[in-house]
Amino acid sequence: MPSDVLSNLGLAQATVATLGTVMIIGLGFLHRPSRSALLWSLAFVLAMSSTWVSVTGAILEDETVRRAGLGLMLGAPALIWSGFRARRGARALPWVGAAQAVATALLFVLVTDLSAYGLVFRLAFVGSSVFAGLTVWELRRAADRLERLALPLTIVSAAYVALGVGTLISGLAAPTTLGDLELPRVLNGLGMLIFLVCATVSLLYFTSVSPSGRRAASSWPHFVVTASDRLSRAERAREESWAVLSVRLDDPAQLRSAAGESGWLSLVAQFEAIVADSFPAEADLGREIRGRVVVVLSRPDSVLREHVRSVLRRVTELDVSAFIDIQLSASVGWVPAATGGYDLTSLIAAADAAAGEATRHGGDRWERVRA
Repeated sequence: MPSDVLSNLGLAQATVATLGTVMIIGLGFLHRPSRSALLWSLAFVLAMSSTWVSVTGAILEDETVRRAGLGLMLGAPALIWSGFRARRGARALPWVGAAQAVATALLFVLVTDLSAYGLVFRLAFVGSSVFAGLTVWELRRAADRLERLALPLTIVSAAYVALGVGTLISGLAAPTTLGDLELPRVLNGLGMLIFLVCATVSLLYFTSVSPSGRRAASSWPHFVVTASDRLSRAERAREESWAVLSVRLDDPAQLRSAAGESGWLSLVAQFEAIVADSFPAEADLGREIRGRVVVVLSRPDSVLREHVRSVLRRVTELDVSAFIDIQLSASVGWVPAATGGYDLTSLIAAADAAAGEATRHGGDRWERVRA
């Protein structure tokens, strides 16, 4: 394979990585700062820096520099995985990506025998693809995993795993070709280029998705931190009037299919505006997925019941004839904070289950979890 093909691929990777870094930082992290957005930004900074190092090595015909850049780049998928762990509140483990980047760079530089380097190259690529597979697992656990803009990263991460395994198997099946890396380099270069493009699209969505309403937190992670702190203080003060509500549209999949993408987005925007206007200004509102709003507030049961009735009534009165020919309705799951031990995650899960029960009973109603 001509060397200019690899050089052009390297330049394309460096360009895409640079543009992706600018967009992830400028449109994502700076717009809605969070730990996950920070880790994703670092992943793109690493990818950008390493690709330019690799390109510089190719231009200078310095194989050591080129290999070092290639090794550093393989740590980026681990940082993307760390970002998704941070997004769901788990330990992010960002040191894994840094350790992998440094380790692979050192191995690529120190291993000089061509056959040994071929095996190390393939194993390192498989090691990097492991974190792409773990990213797919994290995406499957995310509540907004079915959003269309989340699909590019899911698909390309799964393809990354397949390419890594295929590269290793092909080398092991024909040991005499272990040192022949021209085709694997081109395939891996193309794979990394496509990975960067798809990651940019999906991560921009994940960094920019925000909860609904004018009074909502700036991001879902921010909402989780704020609401968890409120509930912790309420538990210490033994305040029993706090509750968590899950307010969601009935049959969202059917609504989305019937209304189309643009109509669905308009329906969701109107629904979320109603929820925001139906609860007091001090209520914390959060949206993790479209069509569902989580509400955390402190009110006596009788007052809260009126707020719930109001939001259900206003949703059914919403004129959506321009998008669908059926009446819109919503269901509410209501959990007193004391019932769930003031733990936000448990309370949201219980509220979602209650809302699902309300939907199964025909929707346009609420279900309250009793102690």
